[in-house]
Amino acid sequence: MMSLLRLCSAFLLVLWMACGAQAEEVIRDYHADITVFPDASIEVAETITVNAEGDRIQRGIFRDFPLYAQDARGFRQKVDFELISVERDGEPEANHTESVTGGIRIYAGSGDVFLQPGEYTYTITYRTGRQIRYFDDHDELYWNVTGNGWLFPIEQASASVSLPGDAVPTKTTFFTGPAGSQAQNAREVPGSDGLEFQTTQPLGPGEGLTIVLAFDKGLVAAPSSEDSTWWFIRDNLNTIIGFGGLAVIFLYYLRSWVAVGRDPPKGVVVPRWDPPEGISPALVNYIDNTGFSGAGWTALSAAALNLAVGGYVELDDLDSSITIRRTKKPVEGKLQAGEAALMAEIPSEGDALVIDKANGKKVETVGNRFRQAIEKEHRNKYYKGNAGYTSLGIGLSIAVIASLFIFGDLSEDIYALIFVPTFFSVFFGTFTIGLGRSLRKGRSLFSKIIAIVALALIGFVALSTMALMLISMWMDLESTHQIPVLIAFGGILLVNLLFFYLMGAPTPLGRKLMDGIEGLRIYLTLAEKDRMNMAGAPKMSPSHFEKLLPYAVALGVEKPWSETFETWLATAAAGAAASAYSPGWYHGSNPGGFGGRIGGFSSSMASTIASTIPTPPPSSSSSSSGFSGGSSGGGGGGGGGGGW
Repeated sequence: MMSLLRLCSAFLLVLWMACGAQAEEVIRDYHADITVFPDASIEVAETITVNAEGDRIQRGIFRDFPLYAQDARGFRQKVDFELISVERDGEPEANHTESVTGGIRIYAGSGDVFLQPGEYTYTITYRTGRQIRYFDDHDELYWNVTGNGWLFPIEQASASVSLPGDAVPTKTTFFTGPAGSQAQNAREVPGSDGLEFQTTQPLGPGEGLTIVLAFDKGLVAAPSSEDSTWWFIRDNLNTIIGFGGLAVIFLYYLRSWVAVGRDPPKGVVVPRWDPPEGISPALVNYIDNTGFSGAGWTALSAAALNLAVGGYVELDDLDSSITIRRTKKPVEGKLQAGEAALMAEIPSEGDALVIDKANGKKVETVGNRFRQAIEKEHRNKYYKGNAGYTSLGIGLSIAVIASLFIFGDLSEDIYALIFVPTFFSVFFGTFTIGLGRSLRKGRSLFSKIIAIVALALIGFVALSTMALMLISMWMDLESTHQIPVLIAFGGILLVNLLFFYLMGAPTPLGRKLMDGIEGLRIYLTLAEKDRMNMAGAPKMSPSHFEKLLPYAVALGVEKPWSETFETWLATAAAGAAASAYSPGWYHGSNPGGFGGRIGGFSSSMASTIASTIPTPPPSSSSSSSGFSGGSSGGGGGGGGGGGW
């Protein structure tokens, strides 16, 4: 009795397994009829019998076909493709196509028609070109019959080939399994003269059948020289446009830089204890930085200090605000542009400009008027940005990039990956410009060393991070086969960044004034013993310190200048009167000597002003990552398919 029960249980188990296997969605048979024509084009009719259970195959199947292949030299080439027909069970079937990464996806079926469970036979017929490989002693059809991207197992796969004039191949071979496999679980059909093949065991998902047939040269037409030239241009159009455009843009910028962007030769720089040609501290900042540094707040701070030293305003340095208050002293002569604009905000005795958070809007308006007054009077007088040349270069770059997107053959993935060269270009461009500015002659050796060390550390961290990003993304980049496009795009962006910095140049007058400003900077940063050894140099005194303090602020060297004055105050030569000196134009809340108080105030004044400016409101626009719009499923690399 027990034996009978065991026998029944075993029978039911086998029956259940058989029913389960029967209900699986699989490709029962995959057969390709391949016809090679004398013009080297190929027509393929793929007959695919599937078992649909309403799981992944609900409306029909889809077939991905790659539009790129490798030629005999291993270079990527674009192939021709034309869909001729789609049938189901011998009748025309609704179909549509869409682009996928590296290929085209063919949908068999209709979106509003669902299939009943059962077996269906689809026939997809298409014509393709540029699939023949040409060698010195033979030509070759290297054909991936099924593709290696099918989501279903294939129980049986086969192929039959028809060569022109009923020719037979001189040599054949075949491969099965996943991409890269050299397994040969297939055979030539006996008596087929090497024109028919079939697998000898089922193929799993992601496995396929590939056949190779060699035949005599001349059997199919070889491409003419005109065809080869055209195909080369078509295959490499992205690279031609990208790198050709990059070369044109670089040569344009280089020629423009040679014509207008080179700096005039520097003159002899000697230490000096007065500003060149009587220019104001704000203008010193404007000329030295070829524009304003610190958004113009450093120049405004220097102008306010200069007006205070001249007795026109008083400065109240409180814990949370700065007040610039007009005195009764009348203006003698004509003030320079920036200082005149600042005085216009406090025209009468007792008028005050309060710099704090509550008054941020007002301070922002004053700053804009201050900068505009200086730029209006001095624009292009000391420095030319050559914006016309740069604008033309940017326009040329936009035209090249637009040509890539309009005429080039870009995959959808390129739009998601375009941020990679953009990030690298911005980083390297900013890094290089920052390094160049840090190595200017005007900076001290110590500041150069600090800048180089800081940039080296930042560069190391950034390069390490970018290397990890590249390694992790390399497969994505490699699969697009469009790395040259990304490199060209990044190169164009980098060239624009670098020449935007390089194109501007001082005028001869600006170069002369910059040499004089450099001499003043040297004097302000010299050690006291070196300053004393200078012939004709004025002796240190409170008035001499105050006179040059606004210029030290404009040049960013107020700390060494204040420290020098503090050291002088501590010496016996200063005398008791000088040590107790406190100017009437400055009222500070911080304890300590005059040099320490005014030095600290001078170095922080610009940042205090900047901190009062209201923060711009965030943009209401939004964007989403390009990665969210990418395609899934098969496509490229041998093709494949699935159900939908």
